[in-house]
Amino acid sequence: MTIKRSRLAGTWYARDAAQLSRQVDEFLGAASGGPAAALLGLIVPHAGYVYSGRAAAAGYRRLRGGDYQRVTILAPSHFAAFHGVAVLEVDGFETPLGTVPVHRAGVETLLGGSLYHSDAGPFQEEHSLEIQLPLLQRVLPNVPVVPALIGDLGPDDFATAASTLAQLDDGKTVFVVSSDFVHYGWRFGYVPFAAEGPEQVRTALRGLDMGAITRIGSGDAQAFRDYLAETGATICGALPITLFLTFHRRRTPGELIEYYSSLDVTGDFEHTVSYASIAFPRP
Repeated sequence: MTIKRSRLAGTWYARDAAQLSRQVDEFLGAASGGPAAALLGLIVPHAGYVYSGRAAAAGYRRLRGGDYQRVTILAPSHFAAFHGVAVLEVDGFETPLGTVPVHRAGVETLLGGSLYHSDAGPFQEEHSLEIQLPLLQRVLPNVPVVPALIGDLGPDDFATAASTLAQLDDGKTVFVVSSDFVHYGWRFGYVPFAAEGPEQVRTALRGLDMGAITRIGSGDAQAFRDYLAETGATICGALPITLFLTFHRRRTPGELIEYYSSLDVTGDFEHTVSYASIAFPRP
């Protein structure tokens, strides 16, 4: 068997299995709301658990106990540049909680699409997909995943990539989209307003994020892309979100489950990243 080893254990989340289980279960236990009706999609953040774990768990709590047989993960590539969608052909991912199986038939389905290709390289250092796995292990144990990293897609590529993605929509698959929201501060190269204090930054940042979240919730991929072009909002998962919305075709509105920023965790208002969980019910 070919297994992708975790590069996040001991840094982004705990290395010890018991400690990691407690950490994830505490986040899940603190989240409001219970299991939801079947979801088609879920947008969740991908920072270290100390930062975004609470927001991610609020989304994953909606999946707990659901009748899902496959999870397709759409995540951005932070470090490797490529055209199309990279798919990883392995048998599983290892985390401190055990092995997450890969749905090989789902992988083969994607690889039949013109914009999808097998490439292990982009996955080696990428965190945005692997950070989701321990959470999935606690809410949907042993459910296999289809791992996909979204590279550069042009305006005409989204419909083509979405048509391939739709082949996985069998009524028992949930699509998990990995994305943080606005990255604010000079370190991120995005300062649309001066940082005058925590409350002022929090309010202005929320306005920026909610502009994007409202368009995402409407399911309108083009409106979301237009908003990014208008504001320059630094949403690192913009490409996987756009691909999901193109596939989704405005079938159901998205529900914002949780939202906050790293400012609320660390107090740093000069550099902050926003986190949100958004659920899309199955029609």
